[in-house]
Amino acid sequence: MIIYDLECDTQHRFEGWFKNADEFVEQQQTGMLICPMCGSEEIRKIPSASHLTKGRSETTTPSRNIDKDKSHKHPALQLVHDYINKNFDNVGNKFAVEAKKIHFGETAERNIRGTATADEVRELKEAGVSAVQLPPVPYDKDKLN
Repeated sequence: MIIYDLECDTQHRFEGWFKNADEFVEQQQTGMLICPMCGSEEIRKIPSASHLTKGRSETTTPSRNIDKDKSHKHPALQLVHDYINKNFDNVGNKFAVEAKKIHFGETAERNIRGTATADEVRELKEAGVSAVQLPPVPYDKDKLN
């Protein structure tokens, strides 16, 4: 997992989590990478400190990703996901089809959630359909089988 510090063309800063460096490039080129604050697709990596030097011999790595107390890990993102899970219809992998039907008035307007491929996201954008991609909630390794 690679974590990049990112910035949009209106200078909103945020993190992006990627499987590898190629995934960042692919998401950037396909328009999947958007600013969570303004929706801009003009995203660039910005320099970040991989480690901080406190003196000549003492170095430390930032602990933003090392969190032993899971009770407060990513609370805002968890709240967003909880709200969406409670208030949006899950259409699964039919998200793009349903979003187009709603956009073009073929079905009743409602809040939906689901999954879409990179090509489907690109088609939605080209059709003028508004959709927001959310980062996944980080999983709790202690709860995995």
